[in-house]
Amino acid sequence: MANSPVPSLKVQKILRLEARARRLLTRYERALSRATRAKAQAYVLLDDASGLELSLTGTELSELRRARGEVPRVQPSPHSTPPTRSAK
Repeated sequence: MANSPVPSLKVQKILRLEARARRLLTRYERALSRATRAKAQAYVLLDDASGLELSLTGTELSELRRARGEVPRVQPSPHSTPPTRSAK
């Protein structure tokens, strides 16, 4: 049997760092895959909610806005004048 030489400390350190980097990249790629799936699922749910929102009656839409904490926006009439700004 041939006796293989023991790698130097610097070589050992490089090998350890590379192994750790590979493990971290593997962990990152798995997490990214899970996050991508979760994001896709979230968008499906938001699309479902949006579709339901389009089918709401006026009363239901008001109820939804109140539940969300939204304030209904007041639309200016087409004949109203824009607010004037005072010059400083």
